[in-house]
Amino acid sequence: MQNGSTTSSDLNQLIRVNFISLGCAKNLVDTEKMLATLAEGGLLLVGPDDPADVTIINTCSFIESARQEAFETIEEVIDLKQAGQTGRVVVAGCLAQQWADKLKARLPEIDAVVGLSGRAQIDRIVKELVQHPEQTANADRVFVDSFRGPVQQDRGRLRITDPGWAYLRVSEGCNQGCTFCTIPAIRGPFRSKDPDEILAEAAELISDGVLEINLIGQETTGFGHDINHPDGLANLLTQLNELPGLEWLRVLYAHPASLTDPLIETMADCEKVLPYIDLPLQHINDRILKLMNRHITRSQTETLIQKLRDRIKNLTLRTTLIIGFPSETDQEFQELLDFVTSNRFEALGAFAYSAEAGTAAARLGNHLPDDLKQQRLDELMLAQQQIAFEQADALVGQSLSCLLCRELPDYEVDRLNLDNQLSWFAARHPGQAPEMDSLCYLAADSSFASENVNLDQIDPNLSNPDQVSPDQIQFYQIEPDQIVPATITSRDDYDLLGHIQID
Repeated sequence: MQNGSTTSSDLNQLIRVNFISLGCAKNLVDTEKMLATLAEGGLLLVGPDDPADVTIINTCSFIESARQEAFETIEEVIDLKQAGQTGRVVVAGCLAQQWADKLKARLPEIDAVVGLSGRAQIDRIVKELVQHPEQTANADRVFVDSFRGPVQQDRGRLRITDPGWAYLRVSEGCNQGCTFCTIPAIRGPFRSKDPDEILAEAAELISDGVLEINLIGQETTGFGHDINHPDGLANLLTQLNELPGLEWLRVLYAHPASLTDPLIETMADCEKVLPYIDLPLQHINDRILKLMNRHITRSQTETLIQKLRDRIKNLTLRTTLIIGFPSETDQEFQELLDFVTSNRFEALGAFAYSAEAGTAAARLGNHLPDDLKQQRLDELMLAQQQIAFEQADALVGQSLSCLLCRELPDYEVDRLNLDNQLSWFAARHPGQAPEMDSLCYLAADSSFASENVNLDQIDPNLSNPDQVSPDQIQFYQIEPDQIVPATITSRDDYDLLGHIQID
């Protein structure tokens, strides 16, 4: 090694780590923090098709389908280990936290299990596995402690989202006590992150080129209640709204029972807070809501929705629903279906109820058969699809501000059957949250035709576009990670197509 550079010989000596991230946005933040820890610890991060000394799977365990995905992924990596394409196998995240010893018993080929509190030691654990195989061969490599302490700071992440946007975690755990949910058992009670830490993290993200911050937590609207700040999220939004360089601020994972009037007013008044809220309602029937322990009634829910729509102009309201909760009757499902069709949510996700061991709901009687739950889910999502298509059609012809996330490679342009004579970008307007909502696909003339060039802004003395030099026209080149005006021209299923407006 000379002058601080790394030679090919040095690279050959580095421990190669492949990382697989599963699950939700909170898990993704943990992944980004672990990636940074590994890189700072001198380990070499490699792609999924490259040989690796260690493969880490950061898992989800929220519902049965997430656990099934996790186990399938772990088994695929074990197959790679047995084929000599990867060395050690490390399982991290929520499944590791919840199952711990069960994982090693079920899949003894796993070399280490790392719980949520082991995130900061991931580089040391990996090094020990590779550098001291004789000490770890038969050791019980389970690094799982009770996850109940202060919220870990998330600064210094190696972000793997598009450069222009990021998640920012404001809290950990949950105290709501929903009877179907395992989050308190996995991630512990509700704890707010220190407000100064959140502001410092936001400033760091903005300095790294982030234009859009998406606030996340198991229950973002509860922020501050545990640290004697009952209007904590409202105050936090006000402070974040004042940060220079931030363009968009989005609230995800709100709980309807803790969405207060002051918070609604703050969301409406802060110019950078997008008119968007992710508000999982889970159900609307009063009996089911009580069985779920949601701390809210149908009447209160309807009042809340009306307040939101009255106060926040052009609101996009996203919700999530559970279909087939134990003892849900035909009439109660029909009530939920009618509620969805009458309220016409701009975005909606739903999933069939999954009985989770250790939860109060799992102990209820009259669990519904899987085929009935799926039938109801399909019926509801078909109704929502029609609503979503009609609302997307209503945007055709409108001009929307859009965040350009990434330029599409040629193969994706071809896959989407887009005009390959144009440059295309994946983008989102304010009513589209990352990773959960639809996208905008926006075209830009890759030749920067003369009619799209305002000569006066380059040089008032120019009269012919041919006089514009490449250096001058660079001002008009369109690149990702900026917010631009776009005209929506059509719909493709849930996604929108359009073109970028160039003055």
